[in-house]
Amino acid sequence: MKENRQSPEIRMEGFEDDWIYNNLRKLAIFNPKTEPPEEFEYVDLESVVGTEMMYHRKEKRDTAPSRAQRVAQYGDLFYQTVRPYQKNNYLFEKEECYVFSTGYAQIRPFAADGYFLLSLVQNNSFVKKVLDNCTGTSYPAINANDLADIKIHYPVNYSEQERIGCWFRNIDLFISLHNKEIKRLECLRKAMLEKMFPQNGADVPAVRFGQYKEPWRLCQFSEIFKERHIIDTISDEYPQLAFTIEEGVIRPEDKKTNKRDFLIIDKANKKYLQTEYDDIIYNPANVIYGAIHRNALGKGCVSPIYKIFYTDQDSTFMECIVRHPRFIKEISRSMEGTVKKLRTLKPKAFLEKRAYIAPTIEEQQQIGEYFRQMDRLIEIEKEKLEKIKHIKSACMEKMFV
Repeated sequence: MKENRQSPEIRMEGFEDDWIYNNLRKLAIFNPKTEPPEEFEYVDLESVVGTEMMYHRKEKRDTAPSRAQRVAQYGDLFYQTVRPYQKNNYLFEKEECYVFSTGYAQIRPFAADGYFLLSLVQNNSFVKKVLDNCTGTSYPAINANDLADIKIHYPVNYSEQERIGCWFRNIDLFISLHNKEIKRLECLRKAMLEKMFPQNGADVPAVRFGQYKEPWRLCQFSEIFKERHIIDTISDEYPQLAFTIEEGVIRPEDKKTNKRDFLIIDKANKKYLQTEYDDIIYNPANVIYGAIHRNALGKGCVSPIYKIFYTDQDSTFMECIVRHPRFIKEISRSMEGTVKKLRTLKPKAFLEKRAYIAPTIEEQQQIGEYFRQMDRLIEIEKEKLEKIKHIKSACMEKMFV
């Protein structure tokens, strides 16, 4: 049969030859048998993110690996066999020799650049071919022979493979750097949240803006919060808004899951609750999972299942208090109901809560502004990360056949 030769839409400069269409086994060996050195380390590959591995356990051993273990070498690729094949593939880039469980299948390139091959097997069109060849219902999987028989397009020129592999390697490095920066900022935010609010019955925080010396005051929420319970219908002034555990108040079109507006009959006359900018809103059933936020969006109407409060204190400062992990943990003790999934936090119980608050609005505003800026930095990094991922995804489609 005549080979099917094609080329991708976007090429590296200087390459024009058609790509070869052949089985994956022409580029790599699957589950190779490798003798380990006399002394090696056994690792559990518990978590994989991109090309990074987490070594869950390390042990020095001086015996040969059992049949349930494999030996990893620099440049090997792996994918999980115990879960449905998706894009959980990665490249082993350690100089040392490691032994690991056969819960991971192994691919050793011999006629392909490793990072080119890694990018190829992460491509959506390849993943679709794999899923089409998976067997099993509860845990769909593909064996090594079937995977090796999948036909792919690839450049015969190894230099082109290296150029493509290097390009995607750099993209993955950018993704890794932004992920690390997001984690760093989130860890810093979490640490400052602990330091800038009093702990263990203290009336002053460990870290404070220098000009403030007065002790914080212990307040019951009924002193600083009032419930907003205004029934209304959707209007131009008060449009429909949604509320999520992760993001708080958002526009309905930005909701990623559980879009059930099509189920609402006579939407124009349905009753909602009014909310204003800076309101504190919580979901009585999910508040212990973090479903309590400040309305940072603006006027609107939300479902009447939510509880809405307003305050004359700085709202961002108060959001930090009500979303603090210690406060969320304390809330769980006040929820009513016999079945855990049906327990709720009633407004009366919320208003009975107490917390130490900064004595002046000026100090509250400075703390609130600090966390607003921190949240914005995290948001900017996440936006950059999504753009880079989008670029990678688009190039995956254009740079492979």
